[in-house]
Amino acid sequence: MIITPLTEVAPVLLDDPAQLAAMRDALAALAQLPGAASSIAQHPDWLLYELVSRGTATAPYVLLVHDLSDRLIGYAPLLMERHRARIALGPWQLSIYRGPHLRLLGSGVVAAPGDRARVEEAVAKALRDDRSIRVIRVQETVLPNSLVVALADRRHGFRIVSANLLDQLNWTIEPQISAASYLATMDAKRRNDLTRRVRNVYKKLGEQARLQVFSTPEQMDDYGRLMNRVYANSWHADAQAIDWQAPLRLALFQRLAGRQQLIGHMLMLGERPIAYVHGYRLGGRYVLDDTGYDEEFAALGVGSALVFQAIQDLLERHPGETIDFGYGDNQYKRVLATRQMACGSLYAVRGWRAGMSFRMITPLRWIYRMLRQLHLRRQARTTNVVRFNPRPANVDAATGKRDAPNA
Repeated sequence: MIITPLTEVAPVLLDDPAQLAAMRDALAALAQLPGAASSIAQHPDWLLYELVSRGTATAPYVLLVHDLSDRLIGYAPLLMERHRARIALGPWQLSIYRGPHLRLLGSGVVAAPGDRARVEEAVAKALRDDRSIRVIRVQETVLPNSLVVALADRRHGFRIVSANLLDQLNWTIEPQISAASYLATMDAKRRNDLTRRVRNVYKKLGEQARLQVFSTPEQMDDYGRLMNRVYANSWHADAQAIDWQAPLRLALFQRLAGRQQLIGHMLMLGERPIAYVHGYRLGGRYVLDDTGYDEEFAALGVGSALVFQAIQDLLERHPGETIDFGYGDNQYKRVLATRQMACGSLYAVRGWRAGMSFRMITPLRWIYRMLRQLHLRRQARTTNVVRFNPRPANVDAATGKRDAPNA
């Protein structure tokens, strides 16, 4: 029996921004196919935004895969940059690696589902064959990750290291035909409780409270201005500074909104934004990128109320799409999601220096989990306990930052 190779064409490397810009339309057409991309971060517009906003510190490393008829069937959106990997142990940051690495945008290759296997095979071989590559980072991916598995396979493969100190779950709402059908999947108690909470929030806020949706290019200037205002009053501002009115970011938002790929929800009190839900759509999937609220209104539960409203609005606007909450242990994800899957952030490493550096994660993970168990036992015995790790659960242990695109 003769086995025909899945692809005989070696991937083409785009390592120049001008080359990437010239291929923008072809890459965008592929990324917008249903099921082709894992998130908006894999769209060429996002790639180009990252390159311009980060300057000379970042270079493209995009592998294009063609079939035997020279048809583009997939690509791997990677960026070459210097990286500092750190382990976050409560208030302490332990540096374990500093040097060059490839960062994969999204969680895998961009390809139609029917072409994904052969695109992954071609990309994995090209990465294994490039002996200059020592570290590849994959942020927030459902496990197991088939591209990473392929990287670890065969001769000259990579060793895979989990970057999370605790096991993580990815939470999604599977496609629904409408908001009503989604609510019907809940038991009566949970459905009534969620509805009552939203009603109580609006009752306490008064007649000036309203939901405002931002989804068109013309709204993006106001959206950026209001996001800056509410973001500054949220805990996110201390964790990660973002200027939502930066010209490059607003230009990206306008392009995405023009293709209905960005949608923002805000809870307004008069002209004051007090909570937000920010997300992106691509290929039949909405990814909730960020949500937050003004700390002054935290006790009212404005954040969870807005998330529930935003989900209902999305299901009415875009029925049949998956809603992806990402990973983390937030209560609203547990309440609203219909599916959960194991996930995490990964490093693919090889070479003695990178290998020795990342081997530190395993014993540190064991120490962290042991200390956490001791803390939880102590917490069970007392009511006056300082939190062991105030960092939210969806923080990458090796970077100390929240895993989210956040343009």
